[in-house]
Amino acid sequence: MAHLRARIGAGERPRVIVRVASAAVAAGTRGNVIRLGDPKDSEYVVVRLGKDEVPFAPSELALTSKPKAAAGTAPSRAAAAPARSPAPKPAAPMPRARSAGRAKGKRVPPLVVTLRFRDGGWTVEATRGARRVARPSAVRPGAVSAFAEQLDDDAVRAALVETVEACRTVVEQQAAGLRAELQAAEDALRAYDSRPGRAGRRS
Repeated sequence: MAHLRARIGAGERPRVIVRVASAAVAAGTRGNVIRLGDPKDSEYVVVRLGKDEVPFAPSELALTSKPKAAAGTAPSRAAAAPARSPAPKPAAPMPRARSAGRAKGKRVPPLVVTLRFRDGGWTVEATRGARRVARPSAVRPGAVSAFAEQLDDDAVRAALVETVEACRTVVEQQAAGLRAELQAAEDALRAYDSRPGRAGRRS
């Protein structure tokens, strides 16, 4: 890897291609080497793939370009035929320490979970970066109360509990009103019975 380290030290960003596919990176993906880490680590060649920086083992990569000639110099010519500099040899394969190391150093898009209260009901939805993970779905008020109990932020916990309890009060008042209406209807129904004793047997 000495020639590769020298190229990087000279300010180059050697172009490489991924030879071994993984769950995160497909074979044939191209990128630029931006730095070399500690050779004691199995995956120390750091490659920029788009916006991500992913470490690889040397055996997982292959160079796709030749080193550039130094500025102001021209290739020498022999008397009989032009001489060409030998192309750099690919890095010697190194034993692969683990197969699941591709995820190391790869940035995961942020996960945003939104709990929303609107029109007397609770909903939750989730997105990861620009992709929607879950559409808005209903959440029981009891689940919101249980979630609030786990929060360390007093202000957020108090706001959630206050909203849940306020809704509970409204529902209790509605239930009490319905029970009163039902009782009044039962009393009015008993007035239609010809004998008082029959009302008690009505199911």
